[in-house]
Amino acid sequence: MITLIVIISFLLDGIISNFIPVNGIFYPLFSLVSIIVIYPYVIKEDYFKYSFFIGLSYDLIYTNTVIFNACLFLILSFLISKIYILINDSKIGLILITVISIILYRSISYFVIFLTGNTTFEFNILFKSIYSSLIINVIYVIILSTITFLLNRKYRFKKGLRY
Repeated sequence: MITLIVIISFLLDGIISNFIPVNGIFYPLFSLVSIIVIYPYVIKEDYFKYSFFIGLSYDLIYTNTVIFNACLFLILSFLISKIYILINDSKIGLILITVISIILYRSISYFVIFLTGNTTFEFNILFKSIYSSLIINVIYVIILSTITFLLNRKYRFKKGLRY
């Protein structure tokens, strides 16, 4: 189930981005959302491997950077694992974790681009990238978590070991 969620989310990133313009109101980060949804079902060490591999694949296929998103996904997965301790595993909790993760992802990405001199700092651009990512990804996490909860209820997947 975990691999299927990751593969579908990764492919949807590319498919949706083909139909939505770059400057549009929706900017998918489904791969990041899949990292959030799979957390309860993966053993901690494997979770960080998954997130690094997803970030590296995202780098090579979608952003043409070498290791930036791999490191960023790894940092975010560490933060997600810490936030999961504070927030329960419900749809509201997943939405909250998704919102926090997307805000962090967009902010860190924008500041790295700013620090490298590729853009000037404009709060409006940062804010637009955050809210355009939030809209579609919150809808996606609701759909994905509903499907995952229904499948978990039917097949009783084992939860990953937490310590």
